[in-house]
Amino acid sequence: MSKPVTRGATQTLTDAITRVLDEQRAYEDARATRMGQGAERLTAPLGSLIGKAIPASAVRRALDLADRAAGATLPKFLFNHDSADLAACEATALQVQAWAQGLNAASGGVAGFFGMAGMTADIPATLTVAARNVRATGISYGLDGIGEDERLFRLMVLEVATAQAGDKRRQTLDNLNTLARHLATPEGRLALEKTGGWVTDKVAERVARALGVSLAGRKAGQVVPVLGGAVAATVNASFQADVARAARYAYRQRWLMARQLLSGEAS
Repeated sequence: MSKPVTRGATQTLTDAITRVLDEQRAYEDARATRMGQGAERLTAPLGSLIGKAIPASAVRRALDLADRAAGATLPKFLFNHDSADLAACEATALQVQAWAQGLNAASGGVAGFFGMAGMTADIPATLTVAARNVRATGISYGLDGIGEDERLFRLMVLEVATAQAGDKRRQTLDNLNTLARHLATPEGRLALEKTGGWVTDKVAERVARALGVSLAGRKAGQVVPVLGGAVAATVNASFQADVARAARYAYRQRWLMARQLLSGEAS
């Protein structure tokens, strides 16, 4: 027999939803990444040059392999909570961020000792962690991420994570929320199935280009051997924080929409 919902439990859920809605609006109004601050601002010009030397096709291959392998390498703590409990979902998603940041900071610290060669090798590793970060965050909110439409959604999350403030960022958020609304209904999913392959390819190409330039810009300071280890560890952790925030925003939207608490339109 299920336990009756108490007044206290109802108030707790209401408070959690109110807090999450406030955080969703704050994310929509804020800068999506920290690019342009600190060391990343100083190395961005060099990063643009390096980014052009990294083929989008190579980034796309790494992204595709990472996404498809992510489901087999997820932490066990993801499955220890009730996905109907919003506060528990939030707490688990924050654990995911800490896990991804620690993992990618460690890999960056090692790669940074090898200068340009290390940076080139560390970009696929960073994408692998990012793919796992997004997928694990989805599971935190009860979304298992199976199917081509879910893969498309994850790609759009990564696009949001690298978008800057302004019209481009607004467009990426609008695109993400449009897809979320499609995924919320059987009719919307059916419409996606008819065009999903072409749409996924188009988004994958766009995301690959953006990620290649963004990661190179962030990691440009890593080209100095030995000293680059500290830069790479910091930048990798920062990037995974941006990915985690974008993923929490995206999957919160879907959690709220599934319960008819949100239309899915960015305010």
